[in-house]
Amino acid sequence: MSYQYLPQVESKYGLAGPLSSKLIHDGPDNYVYIVTDANGKKYALRINKRLGKNVSFELEVLVTLAQKGLNITRPLETKSKEYFILINNNQVVLFDFIEGTQVEKLDTEHLETDVIERGARKFGEFHNFTNNMKVETVPNRNIFTEYDRLLALDTDTLKKFTDYEILLKQVKTFYSEAQSRIKEGKELYGVIHNDYRIQNLIYTKDDCYIIDLDWACYGPILKDLGLAIAEWSMYKKDTGPSKIAIDRFLKSYNETAPKTVAYDKDLIFWICFACLSDTCTFIADVVQNNFKYGDIAINDVNQCRMYRKFQYFYQELN
Repeated sequence: MSYQYLPQVESKYGLAGPLSSKLIHDGPDNYVYIVTDANGKKYALRINKRLGKNVSFELEVLVTLAQKGLNITRPLETKSKEYFILINNNQVVLFDFIEGTQVEKLDTEHLETDVIERGARKFGEFHNFTNNMKVETVPNRNIFTEYDRLLALDTDTLKKFTDYEILLKQVKTFYSEAQSRIKEGKELYGVIHNDYRIQNLIYTKDDCYIIDLDWACYGPILKDLGLAIAEWSMYKKDTGPSKIAIDRFLKSYNETAPKTVAYDKDLIFWICFACLSDTCTFIADVVQNNFKYGDIAINDVNQCRMYRKFQYFYQELN
């Protein structure tokens, strides 16, 4: 697909052509390619799959953070000083290419390395920059967007899932409680990554770079941390999330974070909220794809990995 875009990318960004490309990521939201110019210089090219989606908020956040000195993927300007180009109603962005390593999935072998600590410290740095941060662009989403997607589904559709009544009740309960907590204004609030998973870091020899902020929005810092801990805690069906991984992540996060966070009921609430949000995404996507996740038929809420994680942390919350 990228070859259709390369002539306009070359022209709009003033690159040395002809360009070549290689697909490195095909996800639900984006295609990502490595693009190489005639001089051998590499770039990361992202083509948005969701037609008409506005990425301006993400790009303004990225530019602001890069200017402040955070190691983060940086969007490049076109010759007309724009940070994206529009091709066939797709927003296409060119980024600096970061030479490094991505970890696709955390496993117990990573407990023998420092990838958890490095990722957690970088997340603390990120929140130091984004706590109380505001930008001019209005974001596409908020922390309730995925909840709203599920609640927009009709009851007859949801009935096709086993245990949908339980899920629906939990979604409404956590939706209401999160709104109350935000109104109380007791928690740190600002721009959140909203998708801080191990895959969204590039590890270099001495540091790591944060990438993929296309789900960024405003929200409580604890919600952002909750999702990170849910994801970085790993998970095994028989043993649940790794407490070792959680402890190591939180300890390292607190070394650089704007506020020390304890593993208490407040944090566990937001871990549960984040797991439920991912569950809502899963269910809504499954409905959109005719009750399939790839080649797997889905008819049970418990087939969602993040819902199983939710159940584990929900027991701790209560």
